[in-house]
Amino acid sequence: MSSIHEIMEKMESINERCVLATVIHVEGSAYRKEGASMLFTENEQQIGIISAGCLETDLAIQAAELLGDNLLSSRTISYDLSSEDDLSWGRGAGCNGKVHVLLEKVDSVLKENLSIVKRHLMKGIPVVSIRILEKDYSVQKHGFMADEYHTFGNQHIITDSIIHAAFKGNKSRIHYMDDIGQHVFIQHFQPKPRLFIFGAGPDVRPFAAMAIQTGFSVSVWDWRSAYCNEMYFPGATLLKGVSIGGALGGINFVPSDSVVMMTHDFQKDKELLKHFLACKQIGYLGILGPRRRTSRLLDGKEIPEHLHSPVGLPIKADGPEEIAISIIAELIQSQHQLSLKEGLFRANSRYLSSSG
Repeated sequence: MSSIHEIMEKMESINERCVLATVIHVEGSAYRKEGASMLFTENEQQIGIISAGCLETDLAIQAAELLGDNLLSSRTISYDLSSEDDLSWGRGAGCNGKVHVLLEKVDSVLKENLSIVKRHLMKGIPVVSIRILEKDYSVQKHGFMADEYHTFGNQHIITDSIIHAAFKGNKSRIHYMDDIGQHVFIQHFQPKPRLFIFGAGPDVRPFAAMAIQTGFSVSVWDWRSAYCNEMYFPGATLLKGVSIGGALGGINFVPSDSVVMMTHDFQKDKELLKHFLACKQIGYLGILGPRRRTSRLLDGKEIPEHLHSPVGLPIKADGPEEIAISIIAELIQSQHQLSLKEGLFRANSRYLSSSG
């Protein structure tokens, strides 16, 4: 998952100068792809990662130099990781790719715009960043687009052709725009995917913790207050209500949402399963336990193809931690498949019907 959410949180909590690093172009293969971001602060803190560790040290030096330059506000650094000898930038990494990283000083304007991005993402609204690039790939102008009614930053740069390019997919990438005769870097910011876990037994705790660490926004429900406790689920939202109906009230599910049932209670799982099988707006639905138990929950009916039973990838997991890993892996796989199939930004946009 992207570290941009962590970066935005950090920006709001510090007053020191910092530099935002973003991968804007990859030739060949590399550890991270276009859109991967990292933050370097004046006090030498680093948030995020854009390589397997071979670029960060030099990028920190380059970021410090940019902060000390009163003339430049941004610049792009290129690294050739394709060579396998120790004299090259790859230093034996052998990634077989070239990585181009844009460094930008985070001034008050960019900081405020990224704060607006964060507020949109927290509401579940995707945002597209538009950077018009100079010939040396420094940033000329920077605009943002949440939907056709809410643009901010340098709004005037967002032309119909740029909108069309942004809506052709949801991958961050560089485009050469003929109408303006310049390269444009289009970066997609996606909201954290939401994960709803029903059941809060001891086996759920490592699963919830790993999901949060992986980048999911996690909500947990259990009818037992002794289990559904902030002490066991730091960083998660605890759904209120002793009844399932009370817990689900007011939640509007979207296609990027995931639901995992782990109550270990037959009747509770049966009620939950009935509700979620009727809900068409969930991207991933899984239930813990063997398929024969799921079949019993369905009164012997055939298990729907979209219901993951048993939940998780088949890695012969044993114990709460291994089971958590298997489920997280399947959730990540599901998120990437959803992103490739539909494009989360396009799915939330009114431009879809008009972009051709």
